Amino acid sequence: MEKTAGPHARWNLSQTAFDRFLENLDPNREQAGERYETLRKSLIHLFVWRGCDRPEDHADETINRVIRKIDEGEEIRDLIGFAHGVARHVLLEIFKSRRRELRAMEHLSPPATQMTASDTPEGDAEQGVNCLRRCINRLPQESRQLIIQYYRGDKRAKIEQRKLLADSLRITVNALRYRAFDLRQRLEGCITRCMQQS
Repeated sequence: MEKTAGPHARWNLSQTAFDRFLENLDPNREQAGERYETLRKSLIHLFVWRGCDRPEDHADETINRVIRKIDEGEEIRDLIGFAHGVARHVLLEIFKSRRRELRAMEHLSPPATQMTASDTPEGDAEQGVNCLRRCINRLPQESRQLIIQYYRGDKRAKIEQRKLLADSLRITVNALRYRAFDLRQRLEGCITRCMQQS
């Protein structure tokens, strides 16, 4: 997960750091364990309530970030309140990532997003977006990043973005175009199957 200095620097959770976190929750080890479970459950509930996939993972990521802050020497008086504040930052990151995905989805024009309210039952359009998100998440990470970055930005920015993306992959823009086309075909097939199963 994301971890020296800077928000994206590498950081590894150690037993010492976790023990220090528990001690901050409660000096009594047993009470600390109970407070930890209560905190984790409340965070999971928050992410479920906000409609997030993998709420347990997001709760653990939130707790890891809190542990990192303590490990780096930050004094935290209200640990529970601080943890919920960190959770709100995690939520913002999730929603920002979703917006990027949705912008990419608009350009993919899968069958689901071509449906209109007049010729589909209510909820089908939403199901189409859910299927697209599911299919994108099934792609390997490199392919997922490629397809999202390929369709990101407006017309002028998109051209420059694709040149930078091709350069970073050490391929030509045409080769990048073929890769994106192949991924799009795979996604549209996956979305069609998902919609039929639904």
